[in-house]
Order: sequence, then structure tokens, then C-alpha cells
Amino acid sequence: MNRFKKGAGIVTLLLVFILLFAACGGGSQGNGASPGGSAPAGGNGTGGKPFVVGVSGTISSLDMNQEAGILNYYISSISMEGLVGIDNSGKVIPVLAESWKDDNATVWTFKLRQGVKFWNGETMTADDVVWSIQRAMDAKRSPGVAIYFPSYVKSVAKTADDEVTITLDGPHASFIWAVSNTGGLFVTPKAWGEDTEKNGTIGSPKDLIVGTGPYIPKEFSPGSHVTYVANPNWWNGKPNMSSIRFDFFQDENTRLLAFTQGDMNFALNIPVDQSEQWAKVKGAQVNFIDDRSYFGLTFDPNVAPFNDEHVRKAVAYAIDKDSIVSGSILKGHGTAATAISAPEQFAVVMSKEEATSKLASVTHYDFDMAKAKAELAASGSAGGFETTITYPDAYPAAGQASLALADSLKQIGITLDVKEIPLDQWLNEIGNGKQGVGWMIYFPTTPEPGEIAMWLLDARGAGYNPANWTNDQVAQLTQQIMSAPTFNDQIAPIIQGNSIAQEQVIYAPVWWGQAAIAYQQGIQLKDYNSYSLLSSNWPQLFTS
Repeated sequence: MNRFKKGAGIVTLLLVFILLFAACGGGSQGNGASPGGSAPAGGNGTGGKPFVVGVSGTISSLDMNQEAGILNYYISSISMEGLVGIDNSGKVIPVLAESWKDDNATVWTFKLRQGVKFWNGETMTADDVVWSIQRAMDAKRSPGVAIYFPSYVKSVAKTADDEVTITLDGPHASFIWAVSNTGGLFVTPKAWGEDTEKNGTIGSPKDLIVGTGPYIPKEFSPGSHVTYVANPNWWNGKPNMSSIRFDFFQDENTRLLAFTQGDMNFALNIPVDQSEQWAKVKGAQVNFIDDRSYFGLTFDPNVAPFNDEHVRKAVAYAIDKDSIVSGSILKGHGTAATAISAPEQFAVVMSKEEATSKLASVTHYDFDMAKAKAELAASGSAGGFETTITYPDAYPAAGQASLALADSLKQIGITLDVKEIPLDQWLNEIGNGKQGVGWMIYFPTTPEPGEIAMWLLDARGAGYNPANWTNDQVAQLTQQIMSAPTFNDQIAPIIQGNSIAQEQVIYAPVWWGQAAIAYQQGIQLKDYNSYSLLSSNWPQLFTS
């Protein structure tokens, strides 16, 4: 498996499941509620009624090592824990490790929190942590998360009863995210894990999962729902809800109906084109937040006629980003992008204002039809040409933006055929070396500044990035991002590498996205942002 296919797997998981996290439907419900039963007005899960979160799509396993889509992350973040976590601002915080130190960002030593109990009553040990890390690194045992775990880990060892040491092949400041539950580490008791893993039942409705977090899975019905109850022995205090239920839905209209009838408290990623309907529900609140997502075009410079830089520039100049964002497509719920990384991705090192300024300095092409026409005239395809762009059926906004681009390109003699294809087909075709132009859609899961850059700018050649692009200078810059001793040290190579890529029009950013949420009357949500649902114990943000 080459590096790009590995990266493509990551995007597949991130994309598929963030699409699914919205809500509609559900079957029989636990904790005394019936399918048509009313959710608690206060939303605190008291009185035997759970706090109900409606999500679009479903999960088939509670074992993140087997299935690690973004929906799984949102659900598991209330129950499964790593050595560290992130807070609501995206900063790293101690969790199962009460402290850590690193020697030149190469040898990482974690002092474990003492007295932490797993839900089955066992006390967490260093052996449990080492086993969980080694399992996460094993592609056969953990196909869901091994693709995330850094390949530069040389060894993992118990170095004291309360200490685990991880040695890398060199300095990597970004490694700290790998041992968080957002990075792919979910600590499970070794003995229990070995037994259920051998039986093939870990994460199943029969054996569920065992961890250390604030909420314990009570019952799981794939395709219907999963119910959690508060962990009375959580090491960090008392959870603020007595129970939480995630209801799975497949149809957006059904989800809206369930919300209208009061059958859920909270819904995520509601469609932009339905947001006004959600807002009309009596007492409901609908909020939009910047979610750090990236939507843009990728050009394969090895595929004609896009092997001509003038052709790529012609297309880039023809993208009316401002109209896409402010007009009927996004209705203002997004930002015209100047780079592949959204400003919020740099939150751990700088303010949004400073990040926006730095990203605006990246070479990019603003809408200008005169320049688009001139670039095409200077190309080897001055007479125009026909080409095709596909978009995933799960993202109608990308299709609408494609049609808007087709209208612009028609004015300069380029015929763009826009085709909707199934999401899985679209994902499989990313970087296949046959498409000259295509959509790239990416949702970061960590606050690391270089997360998306380390993939898109890995310009070692075909198979390492979705454009199959080769550039020795940018490849070296990507290595600097990967091995940076601090996050601040990532910024300069990110900006420089991104600027070179966009100067050559390998990528043409279109917009940074927003996500919409809805919640019922009587519920208050504090400080909700793009990091909230990946933060440790995110239900604490809700009050009633």
C-alpha cells in the first residue's frame, strides 16, 4: 500500500462519516423511551429519559480500531479515552496520562494517572496502555486506526509501573495527537480485549466495548441507536447527563420530522438548504460554525489538457468563489478559500485573524473572466475542449458549484460535463491518474496545523498526493512539516509549500465550510466550535 492510498483511506473515513453525522429515524429505544416518545425538554438525561442526539447514517461497531469514521469519533469521544485529549479550543490536555515529557520531540515519556478504573472494574495499568497502542499500530487488528498511527514510531515500552515510553525515529512535534482519542488511541483492558478480539465480538452488540470514559455503552442496535449511561466511577468527576442516546437516520426529511415532534434534543450537520425549516420549529435554535472543512479543485498535471499550466490557470480564474459562497449555493454559510488549510486549523499557534492574513498571502487566483480567457488563449488548447468533473452524491453543494463553473467555462470555449456519482465511487477515483480535474473535500480531525498539508503537499510523485504531482522543493517542505519540533515550526513550510502548489495551480481552493446544528428549546450550548465534538466529554457543553 503506497502512501497516497493510505491517505486516501483516511479521507474516505473522514468524509464518509462526517456526512453521516446529522440524524433521522431510529428503532426501539432504551431507558424507558419509545420510538415516538418525547425527549426531555431540559436535555439533561434525568428522570430516566436520555438526551437524544439524532445523526444521519449509522455505525456498525463500537470498536474504533475496526471502524473509525468521523461519526464513530463523535460517539466514542464521550466514552473511550487516550493518553491525552483536546479541549474545546483544540489544545492538548492530559487524560489517562497525567503528565508527559519529550526529549527533542523524539522520546516521549508518559506518566500514567493512578487509580483509573475500566468499566468492568479492572484498574488501568501500563500493560493495558502498551497493548492498546500496539493494537492501534497493527493494520490487521486495527484497520480503522492503523492508517492514522504514525509509521515513524520505533518502539513502545512499559518503563515503570506508571510509565510508558514511546521512541520515534526523529523529532515529531505532531506525535502528541497520535496518542489522543481524536488521533486514534482508545485504551482498553488487555485481558478483556484479547478475549473479545479473538472471538471477533469486540465492539459488537453482544460485548460492546470497555474503556475508561465518562459514559458507558448500555446497549447497541446497529442501524437503529446506541445508548450510553453515566459512569459513576469516572476518574474526572460526575458526568453532567445521566444517559445519552444516539438515534441513527437515513433520510433528512424523517430527521426533520423527528426533531419537529420533539423526539430528539440535538441534531448535527443539518443541510444548508433545510436550515430555514429547522429554524421554524417552535423554540428551536439553529447555529452555524466554521468547521475547518476544505472544498477545492485538484488538477492532475499528468493528464491532458491539464498538463498545460495555462489551462489550469484558465479554470482557476473562472471559479466565482464569492458568488458560490454568498449566493444560492451556500447562502453565506462558508468562506471563499485562499489556501487548502482553513484559518481555524492554526488555532493552537495563532489567532484566526493572523491565520487569515497569512493564508491570504498564499498565491491564489481570484475570479476574473478576462484573465481566464487570456490564459486559455495562451495554452495549447486555445480552441477550447471538453472535459468531465464528478462530485459525490452526498455533497450537492459541490455539484451546484460545478454547474456554476461550467457556465463560466462555457464563455471561454470549455465544455465541462458535470456528473454526480456515488460517494464510494468518487472516493475510489481520487488520485486514480485518469481525471484531469476533480473535487477534493477534507475534514480535519485534529488541531494540528499541518494535518491536511502533510497529505496534499507530499509532492514526492504519483501515489503520494491526490494530484500525482512531483516537486522536490515542496516534498522537502512537507518533510519539514512532518518533522517540525514545534507546531510554530510547521507554519512557514505550510505557507511556502501551499503557495508553490497553488502558483502552479495544482490545487484551486474554493471554500472553507460551515456546519449547522439544531437544538431544542430549553437547551443551552456554550462555546460550541469546530473542535467541540472531538473534545473530551463534549456533552459537558450542554446545560438546561
